[in-house]
Amino acid sequence: MTESEHTSDAEQVARTLAGDHGAYKELVTRYQGHVYGLAYSLSGNWTDAQDIAQEAFIRAYTNLDQLRDPGRFAAWLRRVAFGAAMDWLRAFRPKLFEQLDGQADLDKLEIPDFRPGPPEVAQRRELAEAVLAAVAGLPPKYRLPLTMFHLDGLSYQKVADFLDIPVGTAKSMIHRAQKKLKAILAATAKEMIPVVQEVFNEHKLPEKFAEKVLENVPTLAWGKGKECTFAGALEAAMAVTEHPYKYSDIMGFTGLAFRVRWFKGPDGQGICPSCAVGEMEEEIAAAERATGWPLKIEVHCDDRQRIVESINAGRPVPAYDGTEDMAVVYGYSEGGRKFLVRDYHKGDQAQELDAGKIGWLWLILGERKAGLSRREAVIEGLRIAVHNWRREVGREGPGDYWYGPAAYRAWSGHLARYDSLPNDKRKLLGHVNWWNMFTLIDARRSAVASLDENAGLLDGQIRKGMLEASSIYKQASAFLESEVLAKGGCFLLFARGKSLADWTPDIRHRETELLTEAERYDAPAIAELDKALAAERKR
Repeated sequence: MTESEHTSDAEQVARTLAGDHGAYKELVTRYQGHVYGLAYSLSGNWTDAQDIAQEAFIRAYTNLDQLRDPGRFAAWLRRVAFGAAMDWLRAFRPKLFEQLDGQADLDKLEIPDFRPGPPEVAQRRELAEAVLAAVAGLPPKYRLPLTMFHLDGLSYQKVADFLDIPVGTAKSMIHRAQKKLKAILAATAKEMIPVVQEVFNEHKLPEKFAEKVLENVPTLAWGKGKECTFAGALEAAMAVTEHPYKYSDIMGFTGLAFRVRWFKGPDGQGICPSCAVGEMEEEIAAAERATGWPLKIEVHCDDRQRIVESINAGRPVPAYDGTEDMAVVYGYSEGGRKFLVRDYHKGDQAQELDAGKIGWLWLILGERKAGLSRREAVIEGLRIAVHNWRREVGREGPGDYWYGPAAYRAWSGHLARYDSLPNDKRKLLGHVNWWNMFTLIDARRSAVASLDENAGLLDGQIRKGMLEASSIYKQASAFLESEVLAKGGCFLLFARGKSLADWTPDIRHRETELLTEAERYDAPAIAELDKALAAERKR
């Protein structure tokens, strides 16, 4: 036995109340069969019993401090589960509730295992045998995709990818197989597809009841060369799906690799951390078109079940975690009461947060469809890059941003007006200053990677223009790294815990000169991309 199996219920309760979530997970594992069995004995339905059992464990956790005698946890949990079952029946099965209410003796109620009784076993066995025999009688070309679809829970796309056939063919073969089964089983089962799924479910590998975690989600952290939190979180979320995309891909396809912007605000004097790392709806839309992954924006999403369903489908959820940076929700525990999160603040340290304490904006990955070809995605990213450089301001309203040369002027202008700013604005400007510069360096590195990796997909003038622009961005990246990073320059003052007193007029003047030089690199690079796109349009 493991140490946790030797530990008494009372000790596990005490550890749970002290904040040890693993202790409650052990209690769930210890009693899940009992609660599931109780729920089934009252509801008579396996699916309903799972919902009731999950609700019972969540209810027990939230009320654990009311347990007077921790040594009596099992008896107390039984009453909690019974209450959850009765509440569920009252809401969804009122007739059955009326039959049970006041007639079930809780103290004498036997809690069976989650195995049906002999009559039901015989009936289910006959039905299962009929279904499996019908499936076995299908031609192999229908039997294999149907089995993968129902037994492994694979999507049409995953079946198609594994069998190396078009997704339309996979869908057609599965539908034909289901139609053939319906004809064979017409006298045995009225609702064929649910019955087939239930039979296959009996043979699925068991999943953990207590938690669901998507392994191998990459770590998110500042200073790891992926400073655009939107692109970094999106890359991490897609990394465990069947269609991952690299960070440099996302940065290039969305134009973020070529962008510079500064928050304008309602009076033209705004300062905001998101002026560098934040995404706009247009960049989210560009990422969606390029990758084929629909990115549904949910603001203040209170439906934790949506997040649970996404994770169950193998798709982590990028989200803002209550700070200015993005995170990825890659797992949950306690049925979705708590989320497992990686974010840019914690680095290698993953964290577990209450569902209500994370996320004022979520990006939920929908069912993937065919995106743009890589060539088309590259060209669209270049178009966005040129468009962003030319426009001086974004959408109308208080959330406007300066772009391109106007962004550089606004950035330098704030440095020049530093002495006239109130103290709170000075401190914010200091942090935004180094944050923007880190992100600018990262973006230009990504520009080089995106251009070099994809130039081979194109030919003629557009390929030449991409390589010319890449050469310029390489010089820009080397310049910025040598002046800012290698020399431990002024932009790093606040990253190293310095105070406002260390940010002298001489340092701010040097920063302004660096920004002017950075613009001198960006302008000809964008001009090369513009010429390349013009030549492409004439073809």
